[in-house]
Amino acid sequence: MTRLGLIITAAALTLAACATAPADPSAVLAPPKLDAAQQRGHEFAVRRCSGCHTVGLDDGGAGDGPAFTTLARRYNTLSLERRFDQVSAHGMDRMPPIEFSHAELNDLVAYFDSLQGN
Repeated sequence: MTRLGLIITAAALTLAACATAPADPSAVLAPPKLDAAQQRGHEFAVRRCSGCHTVGLDDGGAGDGPAFTTLARRYNTLSLERRFDQVSAHGMDRMPPIEFSHAELNDLVAYFDSLQGN
């Protein structure tokens, strides 16, 4: 493979890392006793967000984006919905757009609610 080919491959792998789940999704600790919507939100977060964010209660994991527990303390439900709409449509800062449905948005907001102890 040429040097240019290696550089392109490395760049593609770096960009793909933000949209990939960890090798062992069961290693991402979810809050105990999630309801159905919260569980779906957790599963979505593991699949789509854990490449760059720590999405569970553990303090390990990805370090590029803020931990979901930090974001859950920072934003209320309405501001989360607005930010998720913005992320879905345009991305945010270094984060690429990540499309999700209205139902997935609701599940993700429910999961963030569980991170606040609700």
